[in-house]
Parts: sequence; C-alpha cells; structure tokens
Amino acid sequence: MELYGKKHALARLADFRRSGRFPHALLFCGAEGIGKHIIADYAAMMYMCAGDGERPCGHCDGCRRTEQHIHPDVVYPLSSMEKNTYHVEELREFITSCYTKPNDGDIRVCVFEDLDEMSPICQNALLKFIEEPLEFNRYIFIAKSRTPVLQTVLSRVTAVEVDGADEAEFTRAMTDNGIDRVRAAELFERFGGNIGAALGFENGGGEIQYLSAAIKAADAVAAKKELDCLNAFLSLKTREEIFDALGILSDIFGNTATVKAGNPSYGSYRAQTERLAGAYSLKAVSRLYNEAVRLYGMSFTNPNVKLFAAECCSALFNAAENP
Repeated sequence: MELYGKKHALARLADFRRSGRFPHALLFCGAEGIGKHIIADYAAMMYMCAGDGERPCGHCDGCRRTEQHIHPDVVYPLSSMEKNTYHVEELREFITSCYTKPNDGDIRVCVFEDLDEMSPICQNALLKFIEEPLEFNRYIFIAKSRTPVLQTVLSRVTAVEVDGADEAEFTRAMTDNGIDRVRAAELFERFGGNIGAALGFENGGGEIQYLSAAIKAADAVAAKKELDCLNAFLSLKTREEIFDALGILSDIFGNTATVKAGNPSYGSYRAQTERLAGAYSLKAVSRLYNEAVRLYGMSFTNPNVKLFAAECCSALFNAAENP
C-alpha cells in the first residue's frame, strides 16, 4: 500500500500504536481526493493485522484481505444500503447485526463512509453503538468536513485530519503515475497536496468544480478581490456544489485560524492558508470561519442558487473587513 505523504495522520496512528491505546472509534477528515479512504484502509489493517512485528505488516492474511476489501470482518454499511444512502431503518438493522461475534477472528471493523452526509437522525442512531462498544467492535468514520457532524458524535470519536502531500511526495505520486516533473509542478500549484484531485483532473475526469471554486474564492478573499470571489461562487450550479465548497472554505479558514494562533496547520491547501494568514488578523480569520460555517448550514435552505452565491461572497467580505 502506497500512502504518499499524510505525515500528520500517519504520525497520529503511530502514536496510538506505540501507546497501546488505539481508539475504538476514529474519524478521518479531509477534502475529496486527499486520501481519506486509503488511510482508513491502513487503519483497518492495523486493527486486523496478525503479524508479529509492527502493525500493519502488509503481508499477513488479515492485511491483504483488508486492503483488497474482501475481509468478512471489515464491513462497509453504506455499500449495502439502497441508493448508496444511509437510511435509519437499514442502519439500525446493521447495528443489530454487529451484536453478533465476528466471522473470522476477534475483531470487526465498521467503516462508515460519508459521515458528513448522514442525516442527524442516522447520526443519533449511532450514538449508543459507538459510546458503548462491544469488545470486538471497532469503528472508522470518513468525512470531508466535521461541520455537519453532530457534536455528540464528535465527542465519541478521535478525529484525525488527513493532510495533503508535500511537494516532494506529490511529485513522486505523479511520476509513479506516468506524469513528468514539469507537469507535476503545475498540478501542485493548482491542487496543493491533493493527489487524488490532481490525478482525477489529469486523467480526464475534469476538475472538481466545487473544489476549484473554493480555492479560487479563498485566494480572492486573501487578495481582497470581491469580484473574483463572486465569480468563483457563480461558477457553482447547484446547492450541493455550494454546500461542498463552503465545507472546504470552512476548513481553509479554520486552518488559517490555527496558524494565526501560533500552531502548525496539518490541513490541505497550505498556499491558501498562508495567503490568508498574511492578509488578515486572527480575529478577522475567526470571523471568516464562523461566517463560512453559518453559510454552510444555510446552503440547503436557500432555493435560489445564484442569489445565495452572491450572498456568500458578500457575507465573507463583510466578515473579513468589519472591525
């Protein structure tokens, strides 16, 4: 398994392993394409590894079957649900099934993808399941952003931010995928350390529109160019795209606030973080974060996409500029 970068996330997992206190519930957060699913597979391998040395060994039957998604005790409930969407009754049935012992060993790992897209009623259905785990159940959650996740759920999991690759690791990932170094440098400038987004774009999948819009909006706020910010939001055609873009902006502003407070940032989009940190005070960045979170919560209540896009731009610049 090639992980490319993710140094912060891997360091956190290594700390858990060394301490002997591996959490029973992990949440991996990060932008689309950043590598949340592969680090989740790696963590599942750590739970299921039967090797004698450092886990995961990557060679034992438990590791190999987990990596290939064929281990009977590493389960992905979302894949079994109608229309690949969480429904509370199906989720409760799944939870009930997890009160039986694992099929093939001592541990079952439940991997809940798209936690941030799970409805509050479904999230609430999980509370007792993760708060009072049976000794053989472990949980891994994956989300693009923590913002839509209930605080009651967040308080019961150990959150790990999945960081992008640095330029050297990004370049290695690109060259391993047949992309030359000159093009890799261009892609790094465009996508930061987000390897998945860069490869998707380069392989003809097109740029993820909400990702591109969020980056352009963050750069426009840092440069104090309101028209550029407005154009970035107006490039989005649906409420879902605005929702996802605001989630990324919330993360960017949150990372920037962390930097302004004197702490290192392990998030993605470091170029945007650095530009914003150089342009605004901690107080202004905190207002930007709070405003992005507020707008994020409103993104499905406003029926007019273009008007809401304009409101987003205006609100962010008001938050940045108000004393």
